[in-house]
Amino acid sequence: MIQIEVDTREEIRAIAQQLGNLSDQAPEILRLSINAAARKVRKGIVKEVGDTYTIKPKILKDRKKGAPTVTTAKPGTLGAIIRSKGPYNDLIDFMTRPSNAGVKVKVLQSSALRTLEVDNAKAFITQFATEHITVVQRQPGQTYTMKGAQKRIEKYGYPHRGAWPDLTRIKKLLGPAVPSMMQNEDIQLQARDTLNTVLQEEIEKRIRKTMRNGGVT
Repeated sequence: MIQIEVDTREEIRAIAQQLGNLSDQAPEILRLSINAAARKVRKGIVKEVGDTYTIKPKILKDRKKGAPTVTTAKPGTLGAIIRSKGPYNDLIDFMTRPSNAGVKVKVLQSSALRTLEVDNAKAFITQFATEHITVVQRQPGQTYTMKGAQKRIEKYGYPHRGAWPDLTRIKKLLGPAVPSMMQNEDIQLQARDTLNTVLQEEIEKRIRKTMRNGGVT
């Protein structure tokens, strides 16, 4: 979450000083400027996350997945909030490459593809009965029950050559959530630098427009 707060009293005073006899427009100019800046910063954050991580672009557009939203400033409440709330993402939502050695994954754009393997258990891509495709890995030492295996056989039939299925438990592998990626230190610094620049640009733009139009922002 990024909160956009300013010294409203000082900003309004500075804006009013430039407006002269239109000084009563200062609070509204500040409110509109904060909201415009918040929207541009939100857009910039999405771009920075996409440039920093290999996350699929569609994830960053899905609010259920954590796509950031803006709570805008209202009259009397001159502050805006950029907020993101979402679950961990499936690892397959990042760059993945199947190979004979196991699935290769790259989460950060700056990283290299690496093979996922723990205790000789290689990660692989599978499709669940729900048709959901994901990256999973067997968990050595953890097994399903024979009863559970029997139920799966009754439901889906025997696998190749009538062999019993591998009873080793599998675990779905996850990558960082959108809110976590937004908290990346470099992304936060870039967002705040953008905010400081854009907010002042928006204020100046609206001051000029108000003075040109005689009070209409």
